[in-house]
Amino acid sequence: MRIYIDEAGGFVPPTVQGSSYSVVLALVVPSTSEKQLLYEFLRLRDSWPEQRVEIKGSSLDEKQASQLIGLLSAYDVVVDFVSLDMALHTDIHVDSFKSRQAAAVTAHISREYSADIVHHMALLERAVRNMPNQLFIQAELTIDLILGIVQTAALYYVQRIPAELGDIAWIVDRKSHTLTEMEETWSTLILPSSESHFMKKPFKMLKGADYSHFERYEVDLQFDEGMARHLTWLREVHGRSKPDLSKKVTNSKRLLTEQLSFLDSRESLGLQLADMLASILRRALNNHLQKSGWKDFGRLVVYDPRPGWFSRLGPEIENPVWPHTAIDVWHTLRASAKRMVPG
Repeated sequence: MRIYIDEAGGFVPPTVQGSSYSVVLALVVPSTSEKQLLYEFLRLRDSWPEQRVEIKGSSLDEKQASQLIGLLSAYDVVVDFVSLDMALHTDIHVDSFKSRQAAAVTAHISREYSADIVHHMALLERAVRNMPNQLFIQAELTIDLILGIVQTAALYYVQRIPAELGDIAWIVDRKSHTLTEMEETWSTLILPSSESHFMKKPFKMLKGADYSHFERYEVDLQFDEGMARHLTWLREVHGRSKPDLSKKVTNSKRLLTEQLSFLDSRESLGLQLADMLASILRRALNNHLQKSGWKDFGRLVVYDPRPGWFSRLGPEIENPVWPHTAIDVWHTLRASAKRMVPG
């Protein structure tokens, strides 16, 4: 499977009053149908009046947006996203949250830890503190998105095309960021967070399903001393008990970096599709696109009783107030979302 990740919005507080959502989105395309899908996308794009090498999602009208969603729904792709209302996240708010996140990195470090661990965690804390707010917010949302989409896509395709689990590639739009910035963000925040996540919450697998193709991303700790030492080190950092060496674990580094590319969307039709979908969703959330353009978007997402589509940095609010546009998107997508279990 090919997982294309793009975002829409500036991830900066709006200059005018009112909600302003930014979105990070993942589009999962089965490798078995990718070639045909991209061919049909080119045919659709060529039928539109605007003829360019790359058409941005922000320029699509309602009819074009609806046509794009219809095309993608025919190829059984999976889409997931995380959004954030930047009107609720001033620089002061983000600075405070980022400072707490950075402090938490070394909060439990004591003299009992080795010098290597102390040095590593100190560098990580500094990197988080020095990260620009815009990039920090994107990274936080991307972490949530990645951890959600890899689990959802694996459960979805193991029931339909199990072989897709043996060939997982990540293609990320680097936009205006340099390759170095993207690689550092991935290695500094995203990869360590995924390792910590999979340590605390093992990868969920469907009993009786064919996971033979996914075994290439698993490690038998009895035969991989290096991974066993690394996992022991991670558990020490997080104050957890020693790992059970008789069990296999997900090698998140292999899963997230073995096939990882940071590309300009002009170089990738898949990223152009992800850009269009992210823009359609953002415009829907911000009431900048009529419902006729996005009403069928739910056909691209997998039903989840509690989807993680809306994020907020900081403590959870018990009864948050949502704009009517966000509520409408929530209900419309859930009403037409496809089933996880075939049939």
